[in-house]
Amino acid sequence: LYQNLGDIYEKLGKFERADALLQAALAQHQSLYGANSPETAEALLELGLLRDAQGKFDDAERYVRQALAIDRQTLSPTHPALARATSALGKVLEDRGSYDAAIQVLQEAARLQSARGASTTDLSETLSELANSHFYTGHYDASESLNQRVLAMDRQLYGDRHPHIADDLINLGAIKYDLGHYPEAERYDRDALDITQSFYGLNHPATASALTILGRTLVSAGKSDEAAGMLRQALQVEEQVYGKVHPRVAGTLNELGKISQQQGKLDDAEADFRRMADIYRAVYSGKHYYIGIALCNLGGVLVDRKDYSGAEKSFHEALQIYTQTLPPDHLNVGIARVRLGRALLLDKHYAEAESESRAGYEILKKQPSAPERWINNAQTDLAREHELLHQSM
Repeated sequence: LYQNLGDIYEKLGKFERADALLQAALAQHQSLYGANSPETAEALLELGLLRDAQGKFDDAERYVRQALAIDRQTLSPTHPALARATSALGKVLEDRGSYDAAIQVLQEAARLQSARGASTTDLSETLSELANSHFYTGHYDASESLNQRVLAMDRQLYGDRHPHIADDLINLGAIKYDLGHYPEAERYDRDALDITQSFYGLNHPATASALTILGRTLVSAGKSDEAAGMLRQALQVEEQVYGKVHPRVAGTLNELGKISQQQGKLDDAEADFRRMADIYRAVYSGKHYYIGIALCNLGGVLVDRKDYSGAEKSFHEALQIYTQTLPPDHLNVGIARVRLGRALLLDKHYAEAESESRAGYEILKKQPSAPERWINNAQTDLAREHELLHQSM
């Protein structure tokens, strides 16, 4: 009972309540079944996945590895629970940005789930996470191939008009979006929204999420007015369902903030990004890389306002968050350092600017999926910084 209630509260974003219930479930299972029982491993796994959702990746990995160790000691190599725990470890590694390690673990989970006794639904979920890990490392061909495989599996399992199909279409759309193929991304995202809305109705959080994803694509496709309407509709539903302070609300505010910034409505953009950061701070107790993303976006607005010292402060704070939550060579770290370098350049702190721009560029050029925009910005800024530093000598 504790475990089931904990899962429900986690889905609602009520992490503290979920944590208390899952801790109680763990204590109960340890008392009833022993510290090294499969039941205790299951409770540890659920607690680890909650920590993952909270952005507490060290705790998440520790709990999931404990569960996996127990399962390896107590279960047969073909037991579905062992494969599930392996897959969960891969998800945690993916979420914390350790993509190469995640790929290896998820491949092992898929191998286990392909053996006799594993369910096709579990295999589908693992392959989807494996596709995500390839996506985040810029292996778009591998990700698209896996997502197409998952889509075919899910159509056999659920039919053509199920939310799992919508999820698969969204993942395929994300690949096209990252590649800059916005018409194809829009087609996938519209199909996903149609399925989701038909299944759940207009006023459901899943529909709101699909609206947000399509809205993001429409912004990049130059359809900002249509996107803004969809995003406002999504925000209204999410606030009704989850309340004002929830990660889904923050995600939609992020997209609305981008539209406002593009349209020069800097007051609205700043308000959206500040609220986004505040939500993530409240939900994740100040320790999640999402906070850094919000602060970087806020810094971009402050640069547009020519408030360079405020922007520098925002980028520095973002980098502090990234230091605590991401590997030092993560794409987000590279982008933040390039953006900080630009603010310092505009603020005429040329030596500091050159140092940050170069550090960011060194990270980005090693990334297979680094956006050309940021690489070009870094190269342009480095050339200008070099010129200005030599002029001042």
